[in-house]
Amino acid sequence: MKLNKHQLGISMVEVLVALVISVFLLGGIIQIYVGNKATYGFTDAISRIQENGRFALDTMTTDLRMAGFFGCAVFDPDDTENIVNNLNPASPDYDPNIHDFILAGVINGTENDGLNGSDSVTLRGSKPNQVNVHPPYNVSTSAMIHVTANNAIKPGDIVMVANCRGADIFQVTNTTTSTNASQNAVVHNTGGGSPGNYNTDSCKGGNAHCLSQTYGSDAAMFEMQTVTYSIQTGDGGEPALFRSENGTDIELIDGIEQMQILYGLDTDGDKHANRYVTIDNVPDTFDVMAVRLMLLVRSRKDFVAEDNQKYIFNGANVTAGDRRLRQVFMTTIALRNRVGS
Repeated sequence: MKLNKHQLGISMVEVLVALVISVFLLGGIIQIYVGNKATYGFTDAISRIQENGRFALDTMTTDLRMAGFFGCAVFDPDDTENIVNNLNPASPDYDPNIHDFILAGVINGTENDGLNGSDSVTLRGSKPNQVNVHPPYNVSTSAMIHVTANNAIKPGDIVMVANCRGADIFQVTNTTTSTNASQNAVVHNTGGGSPGNYNTDSCKGGNAHCLSQTYGSDAAMFEMQTVTYSIQTGDGGEPALFRSENGTDIELIDGIEQMQILYGLDTDGDKHANRYVTIDNVPDTFDVMAVRLMLLVRSRKDFVAEDNQKYIFNGANVTAGDRRLRQVFMTTIALRNRVGS
């Protein structure tokens, strides 16, 4: 069969038509890619915001619930002599806001003085996980208290040993292995570092072994902490939630743009919050029975939302100044050691 020479190859019109069709197909593929990328970015931002918000609230809730926990010892703001603070107030590193676990109060805070007008909150109490006291029990000539082995207590820690009659707070000098494998001995003479321990001259001749009583099988030991939560600028330049434990700042998690706190006051003596106010309107922090936390969490990347997001935070209508995604987290936490006291 003989081919017509006019039928060989592809005409210019056919090439142009093919190019136009290819452009439409390529445009569709690009549009799908861009749409999927935007959806992924939005979904990823929501996931990270929710994860950050939940982690921040969970961590703060744990510390708030431990605020004011002094074991079996009952804290009375009008009669604090049953809880003795043996930390040395004459030390240059003694900070009453950190080391005075008795008179400084269980909870206090600041209002609108942090990053982006955020509040801060400070809590005092013990950490979870107590260790029991074992024989031989402490006496005036010994600086050792025997406790359950394999605990987290280490030299320099500030601890409380308590029973239902009272408690002593001191700094650990060192820990030693007891003759009993199930026990460790916690030494409490001078203290391991600063602020160290102090005893008055009238207390067993002024030796550093002095505690207010002998602690027996009904006693337990706890690590003490003063914790402050605040909003500061993190290492990456983003606003972040910081946790300070006994004066040491740690960036906990970034993306926490603002924090507002209300304090639930017991106004009728029934040990339940009847009114929520800012810290500047709290006449006596001993009346605080609960804390209401409000966190504003934002995405790390800008241009996630289609428009400047509108949201309500702390009762105010806000329009964001950028296109980051934001979410408000709020919870109310009862101070268990106040409600049950």
